[in-house]
Amino acid sequence: MLIKLIKHEFRATARVMIPLYLVTILLAVMTRVSDLWTKMVTFEGLTGQSFLALISGIISVGFALALIATFVVAVVLTIQRFRSNLMADEGYVMFTLPVSTHSLVWSKLIVSTVWFLGAVVIDVVAMMTLVADLAMFQEIGRVFEEIARNLTAYNVGNGILFLVELVVLFVVVCLVACLDFYAPLAIGHSFGQHKMLLSVAFFFAIQVAVQIVSGTLLMAGVPYLNSLSLWFSTQAQPMTVVHGMMWGSIVVSAIYGAILYCLTIRMLHRRLNLE
Repeated sequence: MLIKLIKHEFRATARVMIPLYLVTILLAVMTRVSDLWTKMVTFEGLTGQSFLALISGIISVGFALALIATFVVAVVLTIQRFRSNLMADEGYVMFTLPVSTHSLVWSKLIVSTVWFLGAVVIDVVAMMTLVADLAMFQEIGRVFEEIARNLTAYNVGNGILFLVELVVLFVVVCLVACLDFYAPLAIGHSFGQHKMLLSVAFFFAIQVAVQIVSGTLLMAGVPYLNSLSLWFSTQAQPMTVVHGMMWGSIVVSAIYGAILYCLTIRMLHRRLNLE
């Protein structure tokens, strides 16, 4: 049933995200073309440099806004789908389906994470479109040749492990970012009135609480900084330190996300008020 929920969620959100991705790529191409066109034109007039520079500037601003919009819209959709699908009138239908609350929440978490990943890929491709040329690809080829010449089992193993850690950290951060909104929404909608206002208030309350706890833990860990610094300096392999920092970030983020997830599920189970 989780697969069906994910498919439904993709259909509902793809009608917004896919066109936005396409517009971002199109604006990237238009920005590159307009920039080249402006450099090629050497005369003034109605279609001269000044006019083309104005058009190029407008397109560039639109492209910059589209780059930002890929993430902003993904966040807005994350909030809007969770609220409208589970907190509003649709919730009466969704919570009568023969699926668990975990499946309902996970379907939205997974789809939102995919769109966040898509936003990263699209923005990188769009930025590459602006600067890509033959010299850049030749330089990339030389870099890969240099990497191939220096490949060892140690470098390959650490490189693959680092990429895996990077992907895991990105996924965990995306899930936590979604839960940062889901938890306060679930808490706020457990009240009878002023649900959105209370949701916003709980969002900031949770963020303040996180800052206080993290600050307290940081202060408590100050006496151990010398020991940690000594451990770093005694490591013969720098990648050991890198892997330790990556997995530390993953574990800390996962713990925070697990707390938010449990809070969200509990509020949906026990306190949800759809009236």
